[in-house]
Amino acid sequence: MSRRTTSDRGAAAAPRPSRRVGRPVLAVWLVLTLAAALLAVGCRGQVNANAAGVAAPANLLLVTLDTVRADHVGAYGDRTAETPALDRLAAEGMRFAAASSPVPLTLPAHSSLLSGLLPPHHGLRNNGAGSFPSDRPTLATRLAAAGYRTGAFVGAFVLDHRFGLSRGFGTYDDEMERDATGGLALDAERRGDRVVDRALAWLTSVGTAPAAQGARPAPFFLWVHLYDAHAPYNPPPPYRDRHRDQPYDGEIAFADVQLGRLLEELDRRHLAGTTIVAVAADHGEALGEHGELTHGLLLYEPTLRVPLLLRGPGLKAGQVISTPVSLVDLGPTLAGLLGQPLDAHGLDGRDLSSPLRHGGEPPAADLYAETRYPALFGWSPLAALRRRGLKYIDAPTPELYDLDRDPQEAQNLAGQPTRSGAAQGLAGRLAAFEAQPASSAAPAAGSGAETRARLESLGYAGGTAAGNPQAGAATSKAARGADPKARVALFRRYEEANTDLRAGRPAAALPILAEIVAADPANPVFHGKLAQLYRERGDLIRAIPHYRQAAESAPKDAEAWYNLGITLEEAGQTAESQKALTAALTLDPSRPEVHNALGIVLLAQNNPAEAEREFRQVLALDPGDARAFNNLGNILRGTGRLAEAEEAYRKAVAIAPRYAEAWNGLGTLAVERNQPRQALTSFERALALAPAYHEVRLNRAIAYEMAGDRNAAMAAYREFLAAAGSSPQYASQRRAAAQLLARLSDREAGPQSTERR
Repeated sequence: MSRRTTSDRGAAAAPRPSRRVGRPVLAVWLVLTLAAALLAVGCRGQVNANAAGVAAPANLLLVTLDTVRADHVGAYGDRTAETPALDRLAAEGMRFAAASSPVPLTLPAHSSLLSGLLPPHHGLRNNGAGSFPSDRPTLATRLAAAGYRTGAFVGAFVLDHRFGLSRGFGTYDDEMERDATGGLALDAERRGDRVVDRALAWLTSVGTAPAAQGARPAPFFLWVHLYDAHAPYNPPPPYRDRHRDQPYDGEIAFADVQLGRLLEELDRRHLAGTTIVAVAADHGEALGEHGELTHGLLLYEPTLRVPLLLRGPGLKAGQVISTPVSLVDLGPTLAGLLGQPLDAHGLDGRDLSSPLRHGGEPPAADLYAETRYPALFGWSPLAALRRRGLKYIDAPTPELYDLDRDPQEAQNLAGQPTRSGAAQGLAGRLAAFEAQPASSAAPAAGSGAETRARLESLGYAGGTAAGNPQAGAATSKAARGADPKARVALFRRYEEANTDLRAGRPAAALPILAEIVAADPANPVFHGKLAQLYRERGDLIRAIPHYRQAAESAPKDAEAWYNLGITLEEAGQTAESQKALTAALTLDPSRPEVHNALGIVLLAQNNPAEAEREFRQVLALDPGDARAFNNLGNILRGTGRLAEAEEAYRKAVAIAPRYAEAWNGLGTLAVERNQPRQALTSFERALALAPAYHEVRLNRAIAYEMAGDRNAAMAAYREFLAAAGSSPQYASQRRAAAQLLARLSDREAGPQSTERR
């Protein structure tokens, strides 16, 4: 990851005032000059005059808090909240009382926050479903072009660089732990203290890097994303003990401490007066209100209303902004405060910097929100429009709420004759917005299977919409699928099953998944999750029908066809597997894991030439795929191209040093070259990495025998037989090992009996 670092080594001395000016006149001149400088600060966000008397741009610290709802913060009225850092910012800066997210999902919300574009216009409508368009500017690209040193530190895979938000950042730290093959993640998030540790180290490097002689220190833009408040809620001590009844609040308290560390570092470096600080949540959390446990399914205030705080030079301390604003306004506003405005052409968000500098309320505007997440389940997407205190939700059963009188959204006014005009007006405005041309996000780089696995580890369903993805009024109610609020109880049960699976309780999840599949038999997500559970338990016979139903319910979902294909291959149904994998590639030929799976099927069908073509296609798409190098090595070894095979295996272990199968391949290759001692080194490495990889024990025994170490070979054969047990998976290998062991035993007994005679 590159790092842009510059700092000031010194500047030219400021010109001295004329000696002919008397002291009283000089004092007046200094006061007037200082007043003018302060006025410039308030108007342009440029705050720290260097030794030459030239104003330098302000720094920017942006902290985004994942999944924090506003009413669980002290400054927003929660007297039990443990949020001193957030409360400090509210006192020292501006608090937005009615800030709203445009979408209750992390990636789309951050994309809007950083770009000023709503989801229909940047194309990211769900987590993991594409990459931010490379031709649209963001706050980061604008500030980088203006000479800012830019760094981002994110707490979860859902904001991985593959989804496009890394553009403009000189450092984009999204490092998450990976598994031994270099593929699927062992974890898809990291705690806030580790994120902030990295951010503070970067800030230190920025502060100590020298600038060119006589140059001003370049300002910085630091974005820190804290994921801690996202489910499952498991705050570290002592917050776990202090918030036993509401661990969600414990997670917020822990995140607040990390924010406090950043603010303290600004204080310590005397940067607080020259840095704009913005803190916002990307969306809230339902916590059971309206039947929703977490977020993403519905568009009620617990998941849309977010804390938003701004502190900086020229901004009035302690002011409360009551006018409803959207997170889509934040990027343009911050750019405006810094004197680096985004090009307003095509933006949905508004630059509110002018009224904020003057301590006034921004003008009112309609606020749009949406969620396409329900479409993954075969249900209707939702869209909403808020106009001051009125909020309309476009759903199969429309909803209208007066938030000023009914903040809990308990009374649906859409059917009341006295409100029909308001409902129709908002519905018409929403329909006109939905009728505008929408953008499609570019495909995200990397493996779709990896993306889905990581999203599922974070509690999100992935895939392609099963039904009609349009949410506008132009779509007939019947074509849109079930109303999500009518399916919220099933969604809650699905989340409970997901929690059980992530906690290692598959037996508890199984009856829940069976129940919701029966209640919603066309739901591809429910079928896919139940199939996954059966497959992981080795019950392929039960898994296959559910994977098949998931693919048929969401026929445009390449991942559904892929899951069906690999399960059919594991069950030995290679012809059917090939059909499913071919369907997946027809939908998305850029998926490396699908080409890899098809290569395995073709190899099982004794078609090594076509299999090799598929593995090479994987590597053309993803040169860092260790599995494909290993599979290619197996084919090359099997066809006698031993030098090429060794090169492939060594590339696999270079990419993933803990990949046991590639080490086993190197060992097997050494056996075929009659290099048993070299083979033993590779086999020992493979066993150390994967003690349950029992084939390696058999291979190691053969290598010992080839090396002439009969006793070690016999011990290794016995070790394999004991480890393999009675598993049907190793039936043929057990027979071979028993025969080889018996042959060695006979050889050992022969000389001994001769000596006795």
